[in-house]
Amino acid sequence: MKVAAFLAAALVAFTSPNTASAGMLAQAKQFTGLHEVKHNRRLRAALGINPARTPWCGHFVGMVARKAGRQPPQSFGIARSWLRFGAPVKLAYARPGDVIVVRAGRGYHVGILSELSKSTARVIGGNQSGRVQLSYFSRGQVVAVRR
Repeated sequence: MKVAAFLAAALVAFTSPNTASAGMLAQAKQFTGLHEVKHNRRLRAALGINPARTPWCGHFVGMVARKAGRQPPQSFGIARSWLRFGAPVKLAYARPGDVIVVRAGRGYHVGILSELSKSTARVIGGNQSGRVQLSYFSRGQVVAVRR
């Protein structure tokens, strides 16, 4: 009986991050196309901030994480704070649904990995050209992958 309980707990522990990551990607996709000005009322209600006036990539990922049953970092509105979210994953092992932190100019940007190729990471996120959309980032821009 104890062995069966242990195996069941181990199964949950090893599958939960996958399920949570997939849940985050599914949640993020529901908002694809929403623009910070055209859809301001809906985004403002979902994010708790005015996306037309506040950098909101971290707020978007925080909202997605909460909807997927995850706990975002304390300062989730700041993209750099996502460097402490979940567990670190090497880029080579990144999967769709993982949180990706990329270098963007002199700062950081955070989003959810949709697809990874040999040269790029396709990321869905908020505040990408003022909207929720899929964008491509060079693998060289990836600072961290978190699951």
